[in-house]
Amino acid sequence: MSKSHIFYKNLNKNIFLIFSISLAYGYLINIGIYGFSNDYYGEYYKSNLIYNHSYREFGSLLSTLTVWNINFGLFLTSFFLAFTVGIFFYYFLVFKNKFLLITFLIFYIIILHIHPIIMSTSGAMRQGWTMSFIFLSFAMILKEKRFSPLFFMFVALFLHKSGLFYFFIFVTTYSFIFLIKFFSNKKIILIFTGIFIFLLLLFSYEAPKESTKIIEGDFRFFWLFINIFYILIYLSIKKIYDIKNEKFIALFCFFFSCAAPAFLFMGYNWEYERLNMVMGVVYVLIFGSFFKKNSINIYLFISLSFYLFLTVYQGMYSKGLT
Repeated sequence: MSKSHIFYKNLNKNIFLIFSISLAYGYLINIGIYGFSNDYYGEYYKSNLIYNHSYREFGSLLSTLTVWNINFGLFLTSFFLAFTVGIFFYYFLVFKNKFLLITFLIFYIIILHIHPIIMSTSGAMRQGWTMSFIFLSFAMILKEKRFSPLFFMFVALFLHKSGLFYFFIFVTTYSFIFLIKFFSNKKIILIFTGIFIFLLLLFSYEAPKESTKIIEGDFRFFWLFINIFYILIYLSIKKIYDIKNEKFIALFCFFFSCAAPAFLFMGYNWEYERLNMVMGVVYVLIFGSFFKKNSINIYLFISLSFYLFLTVYQGMYSKGLT
């Protein structure tokens, strides 16, 4: 029996394990074991907060959800974020046909403590909700579900204004896959599509009068390197256009890598970093999909350990959480 069959055989058991770890993680965040970010003390401590009564800010209500004078938002956000990233990671390993429970648990615990996740438990919580539904969407793609990926990405529209950007990339990816079969030189069409969405965003948004502030640590050029490096790696791979499994997510990351730098060029500095932050875990896993199956665990250990180092080095646990 293959490892993937064993993985599916123990599906309910393993998902319950992810659920239990997520509950514990949410509880630890809620009682302040890691501390809270400045965003929490500035805004997210409030009750049932909705920004400007906007339908695209429903994530703020979930982040500050208060019932009978009890604030559930902090726990709910942390729990759901931990659960969805766990499910996404779980199905990624299923597809790669590599499974050792202890390995999964070690990597999963590390993921819960790297910048995109720990940052979004008490700060950037609205983006955290958007991130959660992106994870769910991608998990359903890995399960080869037909309609639920689009549904979950659509829900992200109502959680934070950045949800519109990710939904745009998602629709672009779907459309490209269906249209590319009518062209013979697919690589050239791919490149022109990437350039087109970059220019479309560059000329559709009005640049700020002054460049927005830089997040402490300034990882703009690190992310720009990742964006460009991913584009080059992706263009070197053959047979990359598919609506199934990780190939769809890889194409999504390509179009994201083409589009996101437009915001940096316009002067949206911290917005650019936050857009990439949401995709941080996705990048790690999709880069892993380019490796052979017998080397994926080595890659994940190195990349996740390095990401954890950057998280600590950036001051997330000394400055970001106080």
